[in-house]
Amino acid sequence: MLRMGTTPTIAFLVLAVASLVAMPHASAAVTVRDLGTLPGYTWSEALGINAAGQIVGTSGDMESQSRPFLWDDGVMTNLGTLGGTRGTAHDISNTGLIVGESEDATHTMHAFVWESGAMTDLGPGVAFAVNDAGQAVGCGYPTSPSPPCHAVLWQAGQMTDLGTLVAFAVNDAGQAVGCGYPTSPSPPCHAVLWQAGQMTDLGTLGGRSGSAYGINSAGQIVGSSLAPDGFMHAFLWHDGTMTDLGGLPGYQFSVAWDINRAGQVVGSSYGNDGTTHAVLWANGAVQDLGNLGGRAATAFAINDGGQVVGISFSADGQSRPFLWQDGVMTVLPTPGDAGGPASDINEARQVVGGRYLYAPGATAEGPPAGTAFSVAAIGLGVATFAFYQARRNFRPRKSPNRR
Repeated sequence: MLRMGTTPTIAFLVLAVASLVAMPHASAAVTVRDLGTLPGYTWSEALGINAAGQIVGTSGDMESQSRPFLWDDGVMTNLGTLGGTRGTAHDISNTGLIVGESEDATHTMHAFVWESGAMTDLGPGVAFAVNDAGQAVGCGYPTSPSPPCHAVLWQAGQMTDLGTLVAFAVNDAGQAVGCGYPTSPSPPCHAVLWQAGQMTDLGTLGGRSGSAYGINSAGQIVGSSLAPDGFMHAFLWHDGTMTDLGGLPGYQFSVAWDINRAGQVVGSSYGNDGTTHAVLWANGAVQDLGNLGGRAATAFAINDGGQVVGISFSADGQSRPFLWQDGVMTVLPTPGDAGGPASDINEARQVVGGRYLYAPGATAEGPPAGTAFSVAAIGLGVATFAFYQARRNFRPRKSPNRR
């Protein structure tokens, strides 16, 4: 996540590439709208969308300048900064509360909350996610300006120290999940749940480390954990039990990024063909979501209707956003051939990715059937901010789960 500023990154990302044969895909009906850029800037990236279709992200000049933005009903608003030259809005609640990160005048990255035209400095760090109760979570420095970062929760101007290391997502009940040190002040990191001021160690699948990335309204948590075979495995945690979700036949690696109200989970799995695929776990089974004819695919987000978004390479080698629904993966058009990930989807089936908004409407292009492709694997070391960097750069920050 922290591509900007001085906040440390203490995790890493691993990619693997291979190939297989694609399944046929049809087109879905969508319209595409270019969100544009802020005045004076040349690019923009949408990272999150709420139920009302309000969109947040960042717009900049591809060099030293970037600004967080709010796009609402065709108007893109510059949210400003805390005195520095760069900033990003990561998430927006259904009540319109926006959180993110911005440089201050010393070029130190600070977390912020933006509401009704005013940006509030939350102190050094970054805010990743916000719920409809106005609780924001992320990483901050409540006790010292030096690393390691602590997971923190901000509400009504007050910061609560959740302990080391980072919170990625929060549901409307105020349950936050991420990666923490529940038994010692140093690694390895474990998937953890914070609620009512307490940190709960979710355990591992037999390995040393893990991290949680999403939580739904029922308190079901997804992420990945090292297993005894030395690979990361996707997990589902609920009511004190961590379950290995497994993967496609012959898999070694898998990771779960998101979960909806129905408990459907999306992520990636390494298959016996030597590639990693975008997958959906539901009703105890794993489903391969297919591809767009090229070299890579992964799923980042799912809404309560079971529609999935992510990124896949097309046959021409370009990264393309996709929408998967009812067994069909459709490439989402990117005018000007500006490919990229689909970052988020709301319940109205509005999708954001790159600088575009997609909505139900006209017919989109579909790739040919039976095309050979290969799919990239998202690997995880001891995860902290690399999770967000992966979802913004290979995806975004699917936006953390707000369900």
